[in-house]
Amino acid sequence: MEFVYTPELIEYMRTKGREYIVVEVVSSDHSDFEVTELYPHIIPEKKAAEFLKKRFVSKPAPVGQLLLPPYRLHYADMVTFSLRSFLGIKSVRQEGIEL
Repeated sequence: MEFVYTPELIEYMRTKGREYIVVEVVSSDHSDFEVTELYPHIIPEKKAAEFLKKRFVSKPAPVGQLLLPPYRLHYADMVTFSLRSFLGIKSVRQEGIEL
C-alpha cells in the first residue's frame, strides 16, 4: 500500500506548519437514516498524540505521518490524498480507502 499526497496538499501542509493527517470514521444518526463516512483532515502535533492514545496506527507519509483508524477498512494499492477548496474553505480529500 502506497500513500500519495498531491503537490498542492504538500505545499498547503508546509505553509501551515502541519505534519499529520488523520482519517477518522464519523457517524451521524440524528436523522431518519444513519450516515457513516471517512473524514480525513490535517491536525497539529499535539492532537496527534491524542489519536495515538486511541490506538490509531501511524504510517509514514510524503509529509510527516498519516494516522489511520484501528478499524477494518479496505485500502487500494495506492491511496491518494489531495486538497480541495469550496468557497475558500480548504479540506483534505482521499481516494482509495473504503469502509
